[in-house]
Amino acid sequence: MISVEEKLLVNVLYKPESEILNGIEINVINFDNLIKLASRHLMLPALFFNINKKNLSYLFPKDFVEYIKNIYSINKARNTVLLKEAKELSELLYKNNINHIFLKGTALLLSNVFEDIGERMIGDIDFIIQHKDEQKVKKVLEINNDNGLNNNNFFKLLKPTHLQRQVYKTIATEPHLELLEPRNRWFFNSKKLINNFKVETKTIKTPNKSFLFDHCIYALQIADKGFIKSYHFHRSIYDIYKLDCKNSLTVKNINKDIFIKYFFITIDKFKIFDIHIKTTLLSSYFDKLFRFLVILHSRFFSFKIPNKIIQLFFEKELRKHALNKISNHYYNKTLLNYIYRWLKA
Repeated sequence: MISVEEKLLVNVLYKPESEILNGIEINVINFDNLIKLASRHLMLPALFFNINKKNLSYLFPKDFVEYIKNIYSINKARNTVLLKEAKELSELLYKNNINHIFLKGTALLLSNVFEDIGERMIGDIDFIIQHKDEQKVKKVLEINNDNGLNNNNFFKLLKPTHLQRQVYKTIATEPHLELLEPRNRWFFNSKKLINNFKVETKTIKTPNKSFLFDHCIYALQIADKGFIKSYHFHRSIYDIYKLDCKNSLTVKNINKDIFIKYFFITIDKFKIFDIHIKTTLLSSYFDKLFRFLVILHSRFFSFKIPNKIIQLFFEKELRKHALNKISNHYYNKTLLNYIYRWLKA
C-alpha cells in the first residue's frame, strides 16, 4: 500500500510538472509525514531541488518549503566541501603512489550524474584501493590526521570490505579493499575494476556508468538486504534514475540478473521506469527458491562466529580473556573442558 505522501514524493521526484497531482488530492497530504518519509529515504534535498526546478512551491506550505530549502542548502555546502576534499585526497594518494577509484555517492557527484550537487546526501568519501596498498593507505591517513587508524585487523584470513572510517580534514573517508562483505563476494566481483587500476594516469577515477548502476543495486539488494526484505530505498532509486542507463534497462538484460530483476519488481508499483517484467510459473519458482537460499545463506552462514574463532588464534589478549572466563566454569562440563584445553594448547 502506497501512502498518498509517498505518491506525491514519487511524482515530484520522477514525473513532469503536468503529472504531479495525478491521483492525488493535495489537501489530504500530511506534510509532517512527507518530511519524515523523505528524511527516512535521505531525499529532502532532492525533494526541494525538484520542487524548485518544476516550479511547484505553490503546492506546499511556505514553512515546509523553507525547511527543506535549508536542508538542501546545508547539504549543498557540505557536498562542495566533500568534492574539494575528495580531490585533495586523490592528489595525496597519487603522491604516495596509491592507485584508487572513487565509489558510491562520491563517484556519482564526480561523474556529474546530478544536475545539482545539492541533490544527493552523502555520508562519507568512499574509494577502493588495491590490497597491496593497504598499509600505505593506513600510513598516509595516520600522517595526515590526528585520530589515526585502528590497526587491529580481525580479518586475518579474510580481507575486510573496508578499513576503519577515518576523518580526512572534515569529511569521513572509507577506504575499501572489496565491494561487499566476505560472505557476499561471490555475488559481485570487484575484479571488474582491475583494468582501471592498471591505467597509470594520475587523474580522478570513477567507475563507468554501467558499473555504478550495478554497484548501486547490489549495495541495496545484498549489503542492505533489500533482496531479502523486499524493501525499497528512494535514494537508490533516484541514483538509478539519474544514471539514465537506458541501454541497460531492457527486460532482456534485467532478467539476466535476479538481484536487478527484483529491484525493478519491487519498485514497479511506482511506475518510474517504463519496464514491465513478466514472470512465468517456472521462473517464479526458481526465483523463490534462489531467494530462499540467499536468506538461508545470510542467516546461517554469517562469518561472525568463524571470525571470533580466527581472532582466538591471533589475538593473545582475547585468548587470555577467554581462558580466564572458561577456567571458572569448565569443571564437569565436557565441552567447556575441551575448549579450555584447546585454547591453552
